[in-house]
Amino acid sequence: MDKEQLIDVLSQPMQCQMVTNLTRILESNDIDIADVFEVSIHSKKEVAFRAGWMLEFLLINKPQIFVNHLSTLFIYLPLTKNQSVMRHYSKMVSLLTDKKVNPIYRSEVTKIDFDIVIELLFRWLVEDSTLVASKVHCMQALAHLSRHFDWITNELLQTIIYLEDKESIAFFARAKAVKKILIKGRSIK
Repeated sequence: MDKEQLIDVLSQPMQCQMVTNLTRILESNDIDIADVFEVSIHSKKEVAFRAGWMLEFLLINKPQIFVNHLSTLFIYLPLTKNQSVMRHYSKMVSLLTDKKVNPIYRSEVTKIDFDIVIELLFRWLVEDSTLVASKVHCMQALAHLSRHFDWITNELLQTIIYLEDKESIAFFARAKAVKKILIKGRSIK
């Protein structure tokens, strides 16, 4: 399936069949993952969202395939403007930076220059327009990265404190857990 065919398929109404339909496409191994990344920044929101979902599915369920495209994720990350796709991308970064990351990704993740990623995650975290689910994944990814970049701990704690009064209860619950981890990590160092 070429990129135009993928866009056409993702443009079709899927309703409750979305997961089944997208999984079937992925299981067919008839798509180029580079095309899925391109489509994830498509101007039609639902098309981009479905492509973002596909990428997250691949990262979690097909690591042996996705690992070869890891650097592409970090190329497209700053290009992402669609709020729903940001949720998928920020979750992927959170999963990849977790201590419990699938071992297949470990050596590849060490090759990533996280300076730009960290700046972007902090920006998404404080932007009012960012969905709470994305903010939660950004916060979690930054907490994971604080193991490697000491300065993140204080900056993230201050940012969380600033945001707690402005955000929803869903944000507050995760913020509480992240703060606990950051404070514990600071006392260990």
